[in-house]
Amino acid sequence: MDGDGARTGEDARPGEGSASGPPTVRGLWTSVVAAVRSRPPTDLFLLAVPLPTLLVAVSLIPGTDAWRLSLATGGVFESRWALWTAFASSFVHASPAHLLDNLVNYWLLVAVAYPLSVVAGWRRRLLGTAAVYLAVVPLASSWATIVALGGLTNAPTAGFSDVNSALLGYVVVVWFVALATEGGASDASRRDADADPTVGVDARWSVVVAFGSLALAYLAPSGVGYFPSLPAVGALFALCAALVAAGLYAGVGRPRVVGLGLSSERELLYVTAASVAAAGVIGSLVVVPFGSNVFAHLAGYVVGVAVPLVGVVLDG
Repeated sequence: MDGDGARTGEDARPGEGSASGPPTVRGLWTSVVAAVRSRPPTDLFLLAVPLPTLLVAVSLIPGTDAWRLSLATGGVFESRWALWTAFASSFVHASPAHLLDNLVNYWLLVAVAYPLSVVAGWRRRLLGTAAVYLAVVPLASSWATIVALGGLTNAPTAGFSDVNSALLGYVVVVWFVALATEGGASDASRRDADADPTVGVDARWSVVVAFGSLALAYLAPSGVGYFPSLPAVGALFALCAALVAAGLYAGVGRPRVVGLGLSSERELLYVTAASVAAAGVIGSLVVVPFGSNVFAHLAGYVVGVAVPLVGVVLDG
């Protein structure tokens, strides 16, 4: 895919040879361990340890509460301090419970994003994408928050959930990218693909899911009063999803996974990742607790989907 050297048929086939029997959590764990051990897990360490350590360290440093972004700020580039708080506020948390919640969500997303990236051959791209998220998402989410709520209140905002939302967007895209590589993963799937070229999934179907999730966010009643449902905006995203789906159906056919010959453990990986993605979309964009910054979540999610989609386009 992108030159990482990960081969779907060899390096990224955890659980092969155990296609019989129902999927199990133990089988998923075995497949994840096999994926990690297939190469030195330096990249997984860089994802799972340094960033959470940084978040904890920031929470322990006295005075970092001042880094929270004030919604009375006129703009991200209003001053050097405004620019700093727009960026640093994503790494500050309001309470230990707030920090713990974001850490758990981050590790959960990494736990599904990493094995999917192994299957897709996107291991190095995952690291690069994470770096882009850390550089871009804090400023993008702060800008969106100021545009939506600036001038209405001087309340401070902070938290890592915007970057978590970006990683959620990555999971949505890489789920399809990984599944798109499965067409050549086994002799059985290759025979089925030769007999029926529509067997498999095109990675561009992720765009349909992205538009559909945004439509749901704007159509469904929100848990916070400052983000009411906007049927016109939701209908626009739904129309975009329908148009893209129609174009893909005409161009590449509908997604078909029957005949791919996936092992039970690999099937469970996709089911688990899809469940995490669905729960993440609902929990960050739809059913959100009072006080959550939905606009930051939305900005992070949009950036999170857009960046890996560039990789899909570059891969052809």
